[in-house]
Amino acid sequence: MDGIVFREWLDTLPVICSHSHHLPDKEHGERGLAGLLNNSYISWCGVPVPQGDDEIEIGAWLGAVGTRSYFLWMEKALMALYGLKEPLSAATWADYDKAILQAHQDTEWHLKLLKERCRYEAAFLDAYWAPGEDNGHPELFKPVFRVNSLFYGYNIMASDHNGGNFQRARGTHITGIKEYTALIRQALAEAKASGCVAFKCALAYDRGMDFKDGDWDRAQKAFGDSPGKGDILAFQNVVMHAICQAAEELGKPLQIHTGLGLMNKSDAMRLQPLISRYPGVTFLLMHGGYPWTADIAGLCHNYPNVWADLCWLPLISTAAAERLLDELIDVCGADRVVWGCDAWTGEESYAARLAFLEVLSRVLCRRADNGLMREEQARRYARMVLFDNAAGLVSRA
Repeated sequence: MDGIVFREWLDTLPVICSHSHHLPDKEHGERGLAGLLNNSYISWCGVPVPQGDDEIEIGAWLGAVGTRSYFLWMEKALMALYGLKEPLSAATWADYDKAILQAHQDTEWHLKLLKERCRYEAAFLDAYWAPGEDNGHPELFKPVFRVNSLFYGYNIMASDHNGGNFQRARGTHITGIKEYTALIRQALAEAKASGCVAFKCALAYDRGMDFKDGDWDRAQKAFGDSPGKGDILAFQNVVMHAICQAAEELGKPLQIHTGLGLMNKSDAMRLQPLISRYPGVTFLLMHGGYPWTADIAGLCHNYPNVWADLCWLPLISTAAAERLLDELIDVCGADRVVWGCDAWTGEESYAARLAFLEVLSRVLCRRADNGLMREEQARRYARMVLFDNAAGLVSRA
């Protein structure tokens, strides 16, 4: 199979992005290069992004991040989007900055990047700052309701890693676990009625994914003045089961962040008891569970209610994404794999797209060349992963 022709064909396909954090309109515009990089995963590399054009500072920063996958794909994206011929350096820093600022004089530039360059027909939006919102663009963004704050409603002062607290946000003061779980079911039903296409749990940044059976008596103690760690965990276990029950009743998929986070019990295999207990829930396990990517393939093999969401993974490690995609083709159907950019800006969304299309092209072409897949199967697989599977989630009642 001609790899160049196939890669060019991939560029023409429409996409439904399974996961994004695209910022509201007002957050784009006067950022420039430094602002853009600070709102990207490059800022997670542990080295502060240069705020000026100091040659020594930029050189040291590039030396630290220049081979990282996060940086590699962002640089490729910026060069392609803005017609920049030279790699980012102290000498070209001002050119990149000027090109970005000029483009964003058009207040809809960030949306045009998604629609025209990323070819998004729709994007699932996890607006963790305002769960269930669509940034005022319902034609593009399909809201997801992040459930993290529900796990911290036992005390008005408690907060998840984004500062969320379910009761504080709703202005309620419930002190009984049964009444609280009833409110959860009500809130998730309201989220569905408002147009949310999925529920999203990113609790791996707050605690382990080992959700045990609910101990209701101990969960009730979490509402007390001085709950112990075990009481809080019991409360959160009860909440997770309530969320799964609601997802099953409402017919909504549950996206769960797996892998990177606290790196303590955040491997996807911890979710196996939940997955087996709720066969009616579609579990979208996100980010390939990196670095425990084989867990995702294994769970997809054994459980038809498990989907692999490859969002973020090609940016974390392009090599790991390639390995996992190869395994997924081996062990599960084409109808249970999706992809999303998991980005805050149009530029990084395009970077994520470049990374994933490279992975998709390499894997499918190699398999076709090795006689493991016919060309028509490769083309069908690409269409399903990029569009059809996520479109099916959007269309669920």
